[in-house]
Amino acid sequence: MSTSTKFTIHEDWTVVILGFLIIGISLFIFLPEVPVFKWTNGTDLINNVFEIKNIKIIGFQFFYFIVIGIIGTFLVGKSIKNFIFGFPIVYLLTILALILAGNTEIKALNLEAVIFSLAIGLIIGNFFKLPEWFRSALSTELFVKIGLVLLGTSVIFSDILKAGSLGLIQALVVVLSVWYFAFWLCRKLKVDDELTMMISSAVSICGVSAAIATSGAIKGDSKKLSYVISMVLVTAIPMMIFMPIIASHFNFPEEVTGAWLGGSIDTSGAVVASGTLVGETALKISTIVKFSQNVLYRISCFCDFCLLDLHAQSVF
Repeated sequence: MSTSTKFTIHEDWTVVILGFLIIGISLFIFLPEVPVFKWTNGTDLINNVFEIKNIKIIGFQFFYFIVIGIIGTFLVGKSIKNFIFGFPIVYLLTILALILAGNTEIKALNLEAVIFSLAIGLIIGNFFKLPEWFRSALSTELFVKIGLVLLGTSVIFSDILKAGSLGLIQALVVVLSVWYFAFWLCRKLKVDDELTMMISSAVSICGVSAAIATSGAIKGDSKKLSYVISMVLVTAIPMMIFMPIIASHFNFPEEVTGAWLGGSIDTSGAVVASGTLVGETALKISTIVKFSQNVLYRISCFCDFCLLDLHAQSVF
């Protein structure tokens, strides 16, 4: 009796494929136009945002993204049908957030579309019960990673040189010091070994991805992994909102703010969103710092596995 195996590719490889596909299309075929969302009053809203040409650009952008999303959904082995039904809803909510953020008075308050997207998501997630097929169709981690690949195209090598070796060294020092402190604190609080490894990697490197990778390396309990992921996400939301406000209050330079955001916020998506609220320079620096940290999570997984193995043998 023969059994058919469903074709799938690891999510990280899918991100690389789709990222380079979008870059290739943009370089060699066409560069999609960016819709206009800026408006001051009702007349501007109708004449600029809801103008026929702009609606066509939004519609073409929707078609472009849903095709890319279908390819990604197929490669990671998720339901294409669920994605096709779920993506239009998410896209319309995103357009709503962009329209709200496009108002000139809202812009004057430095409120970006990220804030409105977050607010809409929190309202829907807490006041409405979403069906499981819709949650599984979102593939949020996949699209965040694709966004990070595309963001990397805007960080040219000169930006990395501008950040300098000290910036990269800072990323390494932050990872090592935070990992060790988290490990030491968990041991003092008598947290079990598996949870200690997941927490240490998550809070010191790249949050959810590091926790998942560490759990896989040490064959950790999925329930403990869900605790760590929840802790990271609950912490990242207020940090993403309030850290730019604090930096603005104390008049931190954008370079300093970017390094602070990239080194402190655990999830890459929240780092990008927070950096966007500050400015382009802060976004680039925070991305460089976070990318430098993300490189280390594979090393962290190996070290966690070795430490757990040594502890099991009563050597550590």
